[in-house]
Amino acid sequence: MLAFVFWIAVYRAKTQTIGHDEALEYEWFLDGGVAHVLSYNPANHVLFTLLAKPIVWALGVSEFTLRLPSLLGAALYLFAGYLLSRKLFGDGVLLLFSLAMLCLNPQVADFMPAARGYILGLACLVVAMYAMARAVERGQFHPGDSEWRWGCAIASVSLALSVAASFTNVVPAACLVLTFSVAAMGGLRPFLKIADNRLQQFAKHFLVPGSVVGFCILWPFLIQWRLAPTTTNFDKASDALRDIFSASFLYKWTDDVFNSLGAVASAPGSWQERVTHLGEYVLLPGLFAFVTVGFFLAWRDDRAAPVVRAAACRVFAGAALGSILLIAVLHFATHIDYPFSRYCLFVIPLFTVGSLLAARQIHFDFPLRLMKVLGFIVVAIVISDYALSLQTRSFRYNAYDVISRDLFEAIANDASSRGLTNVRVGGTWWYEPEINFYRRRYKASWMLEFDIKDHSYWWQTPNSLVPADYNYFVFRPEGDPGLSGLRVRTIFRDDLRKITIVAIEK
Repeated sequence: MLAFVFWIAVYRAKTQTIGHDEALEYEWFLDGGVAHVLSYNPANHVLFTLLAKPIVWALGVSEFTLRLPSLLGAALYLFAGYLLSRKLFGDGVLLLFSLAMLCLNPQVADFMPAARGYILGLACLVVAMYAMARAVERGQFHPGDSEWRWGCAIASVSLALSVAASFTNVVPAACLVLTFSVAAMGGLRPFLKIADNRLQQFAKHFLVPGSVVGFCILWPFLIQWRLAPTTTNFDKASDALRDIFSASFLYKWTDDVFNSLGAVASAPGSWQERVTHLGEYVLLPGLFAFVTVGFFLAWRDDRAAPVVRAAACRVFAGAALGSILLIAVLHFATHIDYPFSRYCLFVIPLFTVGSLLAARQIHFDFPLRLMKVLGFIVVAIVISDYALSLQTRSFRYNAYDVISRDLFEAIANDASSRGLTNVRVGGTWWYEPEINFYRRRYKASWMLEFDIKDHSYWWQTPNSLVPADYNYFVFRPEGDPGLSGLRVRTIFRDDLRKITIVAIEK
């Protein structure tokens, strides 16, 4: 299964057209000098950018070379996920179930090949979780135990790299630091004894390595940080829950046509909308309550036999619950908006592992056969829905980019047939980075930089022309420049994505 999932990621990296966010990553941070790599922007996934810069410099830019760091992250995520699942669940059926839910989730599958830092962040997060699982298996922290010291250092550095790959991973990192520290000290009371030498030794081995690595990577970005970009997401928790649910469980069912644009909102009154409301108001809150029950059962479980099982549940179920609570606290305390689903991908590994550990803890305390059967049914439904969502055509939230290469080729073919040079192309912001990416990817010296010239958008390229002065104009209905006459002819139109290219004769 792991080999199959990785093969799909490689195939998608090789064949899929460039996505809007991927093209922006290249245009803003990689297509230029080192100063661009160090530019602060929430869209700059630092760890990805640092890895991608030498790769595209040495191998040249293409869809595949740009995505190579993500494939490295995908391989690490799959391998670390296997190690974590085997450590927590042994080699029985729970190993297969946990791996399937970690690896087949459609959002995770989307970002395995995508030229962004999300999968690198998840991979480092899962590596940290594996190091923590190995450590708590040995009982409480002991300064003389080399396995504990190495586990602390690996977990610490991995969490720092996870944040460097995607800034929003600071939420799960903070929660894992807290729950793991409490477990390492043997409870909340020992954790609060600041003067205790064992706690100080633990802090030295666990906090220092990650702090040093994180500071060395992120200091140019931290000194440029500002709060404004954190207010561009959802202002209501219900919107965030709806986005998270539909992105994982209605991946291919949000439109009437399978494998369509995918990110299109469910039609009012449709069965998809009703299922989304069920997930938003019942299923996801129910999952939170379920993990909460398992966490508190593990917290109060002081029997000797299940100490390792209970400790793992305390760490990972506690971190899963804490991440949601921390997001809510940040929203109310600092007015940071609730995140889009891709900004909180960490809920997938945290709640996958946390819910399975909670289920095992609940079954240990209440060993009812009916509950076990219901658990298997729920897991089977989740995995089936994930598996049915596997596809290799587009990224869900950038599904309109499936035609980005077609747009460039339509312009290239028409310009070649007319023998044009110094071709000026302008139009919608939707496809500006994609067309500019293909201009560089195919070394199209005959074409000048794409200009944003869209009266429906708040920004346009400085010194841009009026629409009629371009050789080609790319637009959506809301940005229709109203060009007509014998000099204007349509060379491309996609009715599903509402995109048109017109050639303007000079």
